[in-house]
Amino acid sequence: MREEEERREEEERKDRMREESVLNLSYTLKSPAGGSLVDVCCVSWPSVGVCVAVAGEWEVCVWGQTTPPHWRRLHTWTFIESVMSVFPVPDAPGLLCVTLGQLEIREARVLCCSSLSQAVLCEGEVQTVVGMSNRRLVSSSHSAATPPLQVYTLTEDGRLQASLSLVCPTERVQTVAAVEGQTDALIGSTHSGHLVLWNVTTGQLLRSITLGDGFTDTACLRGYSLCGVLFVLLQHPSLCALEEEEGGALFSLVATNPLTGTVALATRLGLPKSCTGRLVEVDVHGSSVVGVFRSGSICVWQLGGHQGQRGVWLPEMGCLLARWGAQGTVLTAHLNGDVCLHRYRPL
Repeated sequence: MREEEERREEEERKDRMREESVLNLSYTLKSPAGGSLVDVCCVSWPSVGVCVAVAGEWEVCVWGQTTPPHWRRLHTWTFIESVMSVFPVPDAPGLLCVTLGQLEIREARVLCCSSLSQAVLCEGEVQTVVGMSNRRLVSSSHSAATPPLQVYTLTEDGRLQASLSLVCPTERVQTVAAVEGQTDALIGSTHSGHLVLWNVTTGQLLRSITLGDGFTDTACLRGYSLCGVLFVLLQHPSLCALEEEEGGALFSLVATNPLTGTVALATRLGLPKSCTGRLVEVDVHGSSVVGVFRSGSICVWQLGGHQGQRGVWLPEMGCLLARWGAQGTVLTAHLNGDVCLHRYRPL
């Protein structure tokens, strides 16, 4: 009995050590959006360096360190539509994409930090907008009046350079994501558990892959191309924390052969035993995954890392959402309106 208690205490001590070393607070922005936080991200301001973009209900403002360690508001864009999200345009220093609407996206705009300008990217009933490499954005829509899948290429100052419609599969695409290691590849998932793969340079639909039982309604979060194998990180539809003995998992990493369509399960990501509640937000950067729960707690997973399958739980954070930033930074938005910057140490 005594040995069991000592073993449990030792495990709890190791868990606390991992929790304390994963995220280290470096700075707190006090209510940078006036208390109404919608989204946060990192963006590179050409004359300043890495800055923090904060979305409120009707505005997006950028904060930077013009005189370190002090932060100040550099610029604010305001809108007549509600802000839904903001994120940096990949490979485009100083460019942000903001989506506007209520419940569903009605418009997406590109914000340019160097010129302080904004330009409409797309309008209509848009389901989602995601970023790809080489200053590209992809929009998906289920509306007959809007192109189902469109790729937009931007200039360095945020103007539209080119657009391309992707060939649509027979099934409706639920989610789309970029593929690391293949700059011209885009993946998508369907309701019935199929994975679809496009070449975004030609617009060609390359293949539809059947994922098999247990992958209905999964959302593809990220793809990874390695030695001819396509790995895909999938989020399962149930947002509840499931017990391991019931076979539940929040995420699965599957390995596929894009030439033959074969699929194999690589690993599943579950929860630490002490973690409970409902998952409400997820963000992925490289092989790192962060999830925010309704309770305000955070869990961090590292694909292929030590303790990666179970992740590390950070309770009592009081978070609304968490986003990966530049140079090993994690941004957390809190219930009191503050935004915190953390240094991340991989598991």
